Amino acid sequence: MRRNILSRILLTGLFALTALTTVKAQSFNAFILSGKASTLGMGDVAFLAPELTTHKVDAAVSYGQWTPASLKYSTIQAGGFLGLNESFGIRLDYRNNLFAAFDQIDENGNVKGTVKPTEQRLLVGATFRLAEAIYIDINGKYLSSDIIGNKASAFAGDVAFNYVKDGLTVGLKGADIGMKYKFGDTPYALPMRVMAGGSYRIAPGEKHAVTLAADLGYILPKEYGAFTAALGTEYAFNQMIYARAGYHFSSAVAPRFASFGLGFAFKGIGLDAAYLLGPSGNAWTAGLHVTL
Repeated sequence: MRRNILSRILLTGLFALTALTTVKAQSFNAFILSGKASTLGMGDVAFLAPELTTHKVDAAVSYGQWTPASLKYSTIQAGGFLGLNESFGIRLDYRNNLFAAFDQIDENGNVKGTVKPTEQRLLVGATFRLAEAIYIDINGKYLSSDIIGNKASAFAGDVAFNYVKDGLTVGLKGADIGMKYKFGDTPYALPMRVMAGGSYRIAPGEKHAVTLAADLGYILPKEYGAFTAALGTEYAFNQMIYARAGYHFSSAVAPRFASFGLGFAFKGIGLDAAYLLGPSGNAWTAGLHVTL
């Protein structure tokens, strides 16, 4: 019974946007998606222009509700980026995944209370400009999880190389590269990702701009073994109104969904929202950001 409850919570932690059958218990997959409304609205594409090329300050807070067939799941995220000069910037991000409360059942089938599992991630990172058009992003992460009194934690990291020039961004990325973690006595590997992709921003006039983006990825080690792909587009009018659409595909493990988004910005203050349509349920997320 307890094992079944853990499996049920795991499925919820993957944003419950697709039927997931190959994931081991509680493998921090709830952090596979970015949680950022502006990128989720574009299918959660991974290779947009680095913050260092667009803003000196970018601070944001967001909230999302993920609603599969029966259980609800929410996420709260806050963080920001600070460019210290043209060649170096730092970022800090905190995220808390809140699972729906459910009854805890003992070995005899009796309800002995309710529990509300949580997962947390703390990310600290930096962006370096190595040459005129070459940038590297490095992030360190601490992940923790608490489910029915079973706790686990792990350290992981990301590294990405981007070529950015004249509206074009092309990149390679390794994400969630880290140690194994344990629930009980059994070690589990983190779902690491290797990705490649890019984006291109076209600005035919002063008031109009279109961004096209795509990426391909693979989730490993072999027990996960899933291919991913994302396509996204954004239309911007006068740097004030943004319309977004995208699609995110995964052969297993990660969510599969279509997405739509809207954004509004004025004098550095913006609102973004995204709505996701998945085979097992829909989701929405919204956020406030300040850019300078």
